[in-house]
Amino acid sequence: MSGHGAAPPARQAAGAARYLALEPRARVLDLACGCGRQTMELARLGLRVLGVDDREEALGRARAAARDVRLNVHFLNTDVRRISYRDEFDAVVNLHRSVGALPCERDLLKVLDGARRALKPGGKLLLDLLNRERVIRSLPSAAAGRPGLDLETGRLESRRGAAAGLRVYALTEIRALLERCGLAYRRSWGGYEGQDYGLESERLIVLAERSAAEPRRRQRRVEELEAAIRIKGRRK
Repeated sequence: MSGHGAAPPARQAAGAARYLALEPRARVLDLACGCGRQTMELARLGLRVLGVDDREEALGRARAAARDVRLNVHFLNTDVRRISYRDEFDAVVNLHRSVGALPCERDLLKVLDGARRALKPGGKLLLDLLNRERVIRSLPSAAAGRPGLDLETGRLESRRGAAAGLRVYALTEIRALLERCGLAYRRSWGGYEGQDYGLESERLIVLAERSAAEPRRRQRRVEELEAAIRIKGRRK
């Protein structure tokens, strides 16, 4: 998979900010931020960024790196399928292609739905994915123990023959999933320098938006939780 190498974090962050058309000090949620390299680059652009990941070891390295350069950026240990923010962010990004590593499509729908709720009305979502079309053209079908693409599951098999590898999505599939979660597809690119998306693009970068007409959520999550506890705690 050498042809699908990651772009330098600074270039990713600059391209993402350009595609999202973010204003200075805009609030950004970086999903599955890992060691925080892209998160920190976004912060260097003058954005207020929160990176979330469920790997505490990686977040520890991210926090230490941010302290070393005295960069004001925050990190939180949480499952990206359980984002609890409401109407908080101008943009949500996933720049590590990690949505393909989720166990199943239902998990991706949870991530997309959580991203929509975390966005302010009119807020934008940016996903960085492998280009499935290029993958298909460059890899054999998985058969007889060979590494390749499993055409039934849409997952890449590793060289060890593991069946649960990275899920690669077609643009049409991603558009349908976005629409199911109430997010409007806006555009796609093949890289961070404005390249058009095509069969030979190294990446599939997708921009979606929460409707500006969608009202903000008025009732806070904590109020609902407290009410649920009270109801659940009643004696019969």
